Amino acid sequence: MSDNYQLLEKIQSEFLDTGRDDRYRLTAYTFVLQGLEFFLAKKGEKKHVTGRELAGGLAEFAYRQFGPMAYDVLCSWGIGSTDDFGFIVYNLIDIEAMSKTHGDSVEDFFNVFNLREYFDGLDYYPIDKKRIRCIQGA
Repeated sequence: MSDNYQLLEKIQSEFLDTGRDDRYRLTAYTFVLQGLEFFLAKKGEKKHVTGRELAGGLAEFAYRQFGPMAYDVLCSWGIGSTDDFGFIVYNLIDIEAMSKTHGDSVEDFFNVFNLREYFDGLDYYPIDKKRIRCIQGA
């Protein structure tokens, strides 16, 4: 059984099945974990990032993945603000899937920017030609 599968099972059992925090779909957690990897790869180094930095990186990742539908996709998973990014990150910290430093706080994600306004303000869609080539039938 893969580590990713075990992590998803743990998220499901710790938060969703128990009702401890069922605001977010399992896909939202996967998105945040993948978005962190995207952001760190973009930065070119694996080091601590602030809540503000990660919120921006996750918004960019969403837009690159879903284009003009990014906000709607995130909302379908329960994410409507940067606050939600923080709550998901801190749930992941709680089960030791992510870590934090002493000075970090969930509040670092609060009101970083308005997600709807961020996506509405983007009037272009960056086409990733390499990704499109990988899509079967494209």
